[in-house]
Amino acid sequence: HTGRGGKIGNFARMTREELDTLCRGDVRRAVEENLGRDPLAVALDRRTPHAALVATQVKYLERARTKLPSYYAARCILPPRAFEQASSEACAAHKLLEGDTVLDLTCGLGADALFLSRRFRRVVTLERNEMLARVAAENFSRMGVANVDVVNASAEEYLRRDGLRFDWIYADPDRRSDKGRKLVRLEDCSPDIVALKPRLKQVSGRLCVKNSPLFDVGEALRLFPDSRVEVLSLGDECKEVVVYDDGTGPLVTATACLLYTSPSPR
Repeated sequence: HTGRGGKIGNFARMTREELDTLCRGDVRRAVEENLGRDPLAVALDRRTPHAALVATQVKYLERARTKLPSYYAARCILPPRAFEQASSEACAAHKLLEGDTVLDLTCGLGADALFLSRRFRRVVTLERNEMLARVAAENFSRMGVANVDVVNASAEEYLRRDGLRFDWIYADPDRRSDKGRKLVRLEDCSPDIVALKPRLKQVSGRLCVKNSPLFDVGEALRLFPDSRVEVLSLGDECKEVVVYDDGTGPLVTATACLLYTSPSPR
């Protein structure tokens, strides 16, 4: 994925071939050996196998040191678009929910599911993109997480199943349109949590929704009248507006998160 000018590829949609290549032993070693180098220099290095793929991973692993330190420590696979949209571990670690089972409607790279796995016996996390579901499963394996089931299905598809029951449901809806435009209204995001509310109440009496930092607190209380709404900031910047629709509100709080640090690299 270097163009004629040798630029590093975006890998917005990772292919099966790219994922299989990144799982190869020689490519994993190449990523490890090139950490700390300039990604462009790696991409142009003819001695490096699959140099563009390796360079992209080097670039995003370096960025993961602070945003996703557990992923950095385990040398996880980081597709750029999924990395950009992922929750930071500092915010993911703060989610105030626990129990026996939880359904995560929006896996993505899996940062939220990772921390849910530490507070629940079993996590079922949904990812509608087949390759990203495979990436998430591979990364959970690298991090030694054994109680997360990654299901390649959309929320709408999975929720049609009979007999579903979970202590909590968690969702971080996709806030970008098909054309990449940022979305703020919850009804415009995917999945449409507002439209799914009746079914979600059947499956669980408790729902947690992560929203954009631009999401209006008044709108949150209008859509979820008995909820707790928490505004999370990290590094003096508002990062998330989190709604806990569990009947313990109405209540609005603000929390400043501290940076999360992972164990040392293996």
